Amino acid sequence: MLHLVEKYSSTTVGDIFIRDTIMLVILLYVFVFILLAICAIVYLKLIRRAKRIYDILRAQGVNGEPFIPLFGQISQLRRYRESDMIMAFHEDLARKHGNIFLFGFGPVTRLVVTEPDLIADILSRKNWENYTKSTITKLNLSSILGSHNILVLEGKEHERSRRMINPAFYHTNLKSMIPIITDRIAKRIDSVLLESNSNQEKQVDLQILFNTLTLSVIVSSAFGSDIETNENAKNIMYRVLAQALDAVAYRLSHMIHQIPFLSKLPFWKKDVIDNGRRAISEFVDQVIIDRQQGRSKSMSTGPDLLDLLLSAVDNEGQPFTNQEIKEQALAFVVAGSETTGTLLVWLFYILMTHDDVLRACREEIDKFLPNGIEPSDEHLASLVVCEAVINETLRLYPTIPHVQRFCVREHTIGTERQLHIPAGTNIYIDIYILHRRSDLWPQPLEFDYTRWMRDPKTGLKPKLVHPFAYLPFSSGPRTCIGQNFALLEAKLALAMFVQRCNFKLIPGQKIIPDIQIALRAKYGLWANIGKRQI
Repeated sequence: MLHLVEKYSSTTVGDIFIRDTIMLVILLYVFVFILLAICAIVYLKLIRRAKRIYDILRAQGVNGEPFIPLFGQISQLRRYRESDMIMAFHEDLARKHGNIFLFGFGPVTRLVVTEPDLIADILSRKNWENYTKSTITKLNLSSILGSHNILVLEGKEHERSRRMINPAFYHTNLKSMIPIITDRIAKRIDSVLLESNSNQEKQVDLQILFNTLTLSVIVSSAFGSDIETNENAKNIMYRVLAQALDAVAYRLSHMIHQIPFLSKLPFWKKDVIDNGRRAISEFVDQVIIDRQQGRSKSMSTGPDLLDLLLSAVDNEGQPFTNQEIKEQALAFVVAGSETTGTLLVWLFYILMTHDDVLRACREEIDKFLPNGIEPSDEHLASLVVCEAVINETLRLYPTIPHVQRFCVREHTIGTERQLHIPAGTNIYIDIYILHRRSDLWPQPLEFDYTRWMRDPKTGLKPKLVHPFAYLPFSSGPRTCIGQNFALLEAKLALAMFVQRCNFKLIPGQKIIPDIQIALRAKYGLWANIGKRQI
């Protein structure tokens, strides 16, 4: 009997061992299979695609950095960023490789272009169907704005939206918004000067001052809502929106959106963006409902942007949906405040570091706006020096320093030098470098506003060496729809601040241009502001 028990037990233990061994081998095979599948996907989707594009362009004589799978030149780029030299990264590569070159941005091969002839073909209407905005750009924008606005829409949907929105930026409508813009600027100046009374001058971070100013202007112009008297609006637009945009900039600099599935994971400040989008969406929904039900109205002398969005119809007589109205309005708010605020930062940096420029602006402003007269539409055409200074600031410090496009259909661009662009190519148009090319601009690093002065007889600007040598608002079908609003606001702010304030740059600070959402001053821009004694 004992013999039988021992035999049975031995057999059972052996069977269990064999079964466990087989299961372990199966699991090992499954793990190896999954690992190989992941490697195959990474190779086919990321490495092989990027290498194929790299090889095709290199075979056509395009120079560039060596191809490094998955990582590219990201460690080199990080060193530049940590050394506060991020704007020099592409400049150094352009000096090394020329006006067209390749480098790896993580797993993506980028074709950097600063050649006007090629840029003209890339941005022109004839190649409209060959390009979309880059995936990274659309992911960054849609994370806050959604996917039904003019900044991320493509093809016919984009054309429809643009056609419906264009009337909002006609001169007649912009003219009616001047009183609300000047009112917001005047109140912000009063606030700064009131705080500076006791000490004669107040230390101000111009990055914060001008971003909050332009946000107040665009919200008032778009929604008919006064941020300063509405605590909920102030909290959402100043705090929640700012935090969400900072989170987007963080994820952009850390390449979270470079691999799309990473952007969906609940890490790296995704909660800040999601919560911010929810709060902003609810606020704008209520703004739209209030306007539709007559509980609010335009603060301008004519219809504001919200009125125009609510009344817009397409060629078939169809209006925007409430979701589209919300997202289009939000696109104006985010793009309009961030870019114009940044323009004003660099504009006043120039004034504080170039006494001759400040003197020329002040003389013109005092001549056409004597005794503290508030500027109106009639005055603006006379401020030709101010206009030239703004244009030259946008040349040296373009608020959007680069434009990205993704090629969806292979084609050939260029005339003297033709270049075949394979489908899947990520193109990076570097406007910052384009605006500083010595063969396109005499003394390119010198601030010379006279290069933009209009002919006193014809009123025309000087002719550029190439029509695509200057692209502060991009060009083609996707040129910035709000550029006239931005230039109007910048000229009004320049005139009123110069008219009423003195400002001096605080010495000893690090002033570093940095690519975030726009070309911001990385550490801010601090100045002493006081009342101008006339």
